[in-house]
Amino acid sequence: MLNIGRLRVLRELHHRKTLSAVAAALAYSTSSVSQQVRLLEKEVGVRLVEPVGRRLQLTPQGLILVTHAEKILDMLERAEADLSTSLQEPTGTVRIAAFQSAAMTFLPKMIRELQDLHPKVTVEFHQGEPEETLPALQSAEYDLAIVESYPGLPVPSVPGIHFETLFEDPLWLAMDQAKAANLTPGNNLIAQLSDAGWAVEAEESAPRTWVINECRKSGFEPRIVCSSEDLAAQLRFVEAGIAVAVLPGLALENAASHVRKFPAARGIQSREVILAARKASRDRPAIEVTVQALRRASVPYLSK
Repeated sequence: MLNIGRLRVLRELHHRKTLSAVAAALAYSTSSVSQQVRLLEKEVGVRLVEPVGRRLQLTPQGLILVTHAEKILDMLERAEADLSTSLQEPTGTVRIAAFQSAAMTFLPKMIRELQDLHPKVTVEFHQGEPEETLPALQSAEYDLAIVESYPGLPVPSVPGIHFETLFEDPLWLAMDQAKAANLTPGNNLIAQLSDAGWAVEAEESAPRTWVINECRKSGFEPRIVCSSEDLAAQLRFVEAGIAVAVLPGLALENAASHVRKFPAARGIQSREVILAARKASRDRPAIEVTVQALRRASVPYLSK
């Protein structure tokens, strides 16, 4: 009989590619992960993993086994969900991952109201960007993930994950009053800011890619003076007059009064705020009431 814990390690290795990444996800030591892989290979009698540069990849036999492992682990999660459904009252811990501006606006109030309605449901929040949280959701590190999609940059399809749009969050070109006074209304505003310093998110993130593409469409390469995933830090640079930035509405809820905002492109553009859940555990009562609470928390933003 194959060991379930070792199959889980193999699945994580398939998704994460390095022993250290698997160790961090499962709270193991790197040597323990390596040992679990060796023991699984001994159990099945074939090599399952091979090195490719600094990463590891599964052998053809490893790919066959991990395909079955995904199904087995999925069935176990569905069994847990069915047991939870049999209880009269939702109970258990729901682990939510989300980006920063969600954590700074609607999430804390949503969690408070959820726990008032369902005292036996506990929520654990983890902050992270979609590039990190979606793979972690797929491997059951989280139960729900709130992610974002920028125009023309959709969230990639992930096997076993259900996506639901909560609301659209308008994108605004934000700057201090002095910079705003020099703009000519009605013309391409981004093109008029070719000499400005820009605050953007981290390399290879969807928000940064979108901003740089918009600047290039307007004929220039942005001069980046602030690179940070922390939207509050970007806003501080805007408030100080150091930079301009494209920021979503959630990030501007507590902006200083002298900050001016304009549509980030011709016509209002928005990012989609999306809820992602694993299909195998989506029907668990604690997760279901959390999803309902998130939908209620989204209502005030639907008309913005």
